[in-house]
Amino acid sequence: MRLNANWKLVISTICRAFVSPNACATIPAENTGPEQHGQVDNDQNRALLLAFGYPVVEEFLARRVRAAQIASIARLTPVIILANVVNALVVTLVFLKFVPVSYVTVWLIALGGLMSFTIAKWISARRDPIETASRRALDKAVRHATVLSLLWAVVPVTAFASGDPNGIWISSCITTGMICGGGFAMATVPQAAFRWVTILYAASVISLLIDQSASMWPLLFLLTSYSIVVVGSVTVTGWLFASHFLAEAELKQRGELIALLMNEFEEKASDWIWETDSAGNFRNISERFLHASGRTRSELEAMRMVDLAYSLNNTDAREVVRTLQREISLQKSFREVVIGVSVSGEDRWWSLAARPVYDDHGSFTGYRGVASDVTEARRANALIAHLAEHDSLTGIGNRSWFLKQAELLRSEQFRSKQNTLTLFLIDLDNFKVVNDTSGHPAGDELLKQVANRFTAIGEGRISLARFGGDEFAALGHFVSDQAAGAFAQELVNITRKPFRISDRDFAIGATVGFTRFLDRTDTVDDLMRKADIALYKAKESGRGRALAFESEMEREVRERRELESDLREAFEYGKLSVEFQPIVDTRSGKVVSSEVLVRWYHPTRGEVPPNTFIPIAEQAGLILPLGSWVLKRACSAAAQCPDLESVAMNLSPVQFMDPNLVESVSSVLEETGFPAERLVLEITESVFLRDLGSASEKLQKLRDLGIKISLDDFGTGYSSLSYLRQYKFDKIKIDKSFVDEIGDRSDGLAIISAVIALAHNLGLEVTAEGVERQFQVDALKALGCDTLQGYFFGRPDANPANITRIDNTDWQVEGSNQQSDEPFSARSAS
Repeated sequence: MRLNANWKLVISTICRAFVSPNACATIPAENTGPEQHGQVDNDQNRALLLAFGYPVVEEFLARRVRAAQIASIARLTPVIILANVVNALVVTLVFLKFVPVSYVTVWLIALGGLMSFTIAKWISARRDPIETASRRALDKAVRHATVLSLLWAVVPVTAFASGDPNGIWISSCITTGMICGGGFAMATVPQAAFRWVTILYAASVISLLIDQSASMWPLLFLLTSYSIVVVGSVTVTGWLFASHFLAEAELKQRGELIALLMNEFEEKASDWIWETDSAGNFRNISERFLHASGRTRSELEAMRMVDLAYSLNNTDAREVVRTLQREISLQKSFREVVIGVSVSGEDRWWSLAARPVYDDHGSFTGYRGVASDVTEARRANALIAHLAEHDSLTGIGNRSWFLKQAELLRSEQFRSKQNTLTLFLIDLDNFKVVNDTSGHPAGDELLKQVANRFTAIGEGRISLARFGGDEFAALGHFVSDQAAGAFAQELVNITRKPFRISDRDFAIGATVGFTRFLDRTDTVDDLMRKADIALYKAKESGRGRALAFESEMEREVRERRELESDLREAFEYGKLSVEFQPIVDTRSGKVVSSEVLVRWYHPTRGEVPPNTFIPIAEQAGLILPLGSWVLKRACSAAAQCPDLESVAMNLSPVQFMDPNLVESVSSVLEETGFPAERLVLEITESVFLRDLGSASEKLQKLRDLGIKISLDDFGTGYSSLSYLRQYKFDKIKIDKSFVDEIGDRSDGLAIISAVIALAHNLGLEVTAEGVERQFQVDALKALGCDTLQGYFFGRPDANPANITRIDNTDWQVEGSNQQSDEPFSARSAS
């Protein structure tokens, strides 16, 4: 009992018991701390509060404590009644000398009635002992103590008021004894004891004040000290009583819990107790053990646990047998030793725990332990381990497993001093088309079939994994670059054969990049990086092929990354510029339009052509902000040049795929004030290959704004004619490759003539790009081309007004005297 550690709680609890002994239904807020209402972590505090009636335990236990408190007082009832009767007789004999008989009689009747009531309750409790008591029963005990103490409080007040020396002496002795005896008798119910002590102490103080003798103050001091001692003793007694009761209740609860657990353990089919003698043979075999082993009692009695462990012919199981033998030979406790057992032809796994048993003389008598069937848990763990290292869709390895295998094979190659390890990265071509046209279930089925084909051709030669999506990887030993290349080509060829999915055939293909582990300083990450570079180069050069890594590729990739970094910096710090290239009307020779060109002048590389940095911008995610910036700059500049009928700007496929394309273009036009009717957006047919679903809708929305659409690089694709029928265009541009053939190949002119005639029949305007010679101008004018574009008419300029100032006085003259190679820009007005 540590009063010093709990003095605040003790004092506050005692004070509340004095002030309001019947109002203890809740725990004081300052004593609960962060715990939930009605709970206190400290066992001593809990016992103290429980003694004073606070609900710090579950209600059933609290009711039992109350019953025990009341029963403790009830056991002393005969003694209490006897003491009250003796004291009453003494008081009556003395007080009749100076107190009227009627007063004494009334007091005796009241005291006798209360004693009779007490005896009746005591007899009733003996016939039917109470097991639980409510708060109301505890309150009744407090009220009973209050009434009895009030009856005895009359004695000292009457004696001191009368001034009779004998009465004062007798009442003082009786009151002092009552304070001490009654307090201790009711100590198990501190509230009742406090009420008893308080009333008798108050009556004694009043009596001393009535007497006003010189000895009052010493008597008052002594009375107060005795009362404080009684209060402290009552508190400690009640505290100890509750503590002992809680301890007994907890022990009983633990005993019940242990019995329950033992019963449950015996009833579980997957757990059982086993025993052996000093020789290791089983004894006291339970029914659970018999059922789990699948053997008869006589068979088990002739066996040892090691014999059971030998029954399963499994590599893992045989390795554990040695562990079990070692543990048993040491005659020490062991646990979680998992053995394999053959039970009726089925593989089962048991987890064993046991301790050695010794007799009274300290001699080893065998083992006693517990066995659990952990077969399902082991299978679940094996499944989890499999799923952690294998692709759930195809069943082959995943990225994590593959990297571990690569590290192991790399270490083996170091030890064997070979250089045959080869890593392949495989990317399926046109896989997205299958998902988009037939749904993801078809795509999943395709991936399974691809994995099966790769497994079939690589069985025994490679470790295969799927990295995710349509990316696969393989790792194997190949004696030469030719052998590795031949296998890579096998991977490509096997995917070219059609895949049958839901009565449909799909043709996809694959691109492979691979590298051999020739440099001993290379890590697995280095191998992955090199194979990825080779794969990228293979895709860049047309897909559907296998390509080995070469050191030159790494240099190109490094340069490309440096160029990407420089491009980001150039865009961020405004080092890019916009220029306008003139487009001339063939009938009037007037500059009627221009194409917007973005220029990048690198401080060390010089001018970087758009066909170099635009693909980089697309892959780096810069093309959208760059395209928006170019459009805004072009529209702002062209808005100040009304002489230009229109301004043409190229849209990359990535820009066209942007779902916010229409809103973005509309916002720029509104911001710059440039009329939509003067804007021409040029797209190539690669747009339709990438964005087949929404292309028509986007084109129509752009045309609805008033924007004209031009099909660029016409004639260089595979299906441009079908696009002319399927989509609405305003213009087409004949590619420079056809213009360059004018004068060299007659079929070039025939193609150009056919394209112009086709376009005019469809109501489309035709522009020829790449015009650089006079004879090209003459030929295109003769064929009826509407507009011409090229360096022949001048170099691009940052100011669109400058490209409109050209001299066209001799435009109508046929067979001009100008040299065939003289550029028209030489005649531009200065």
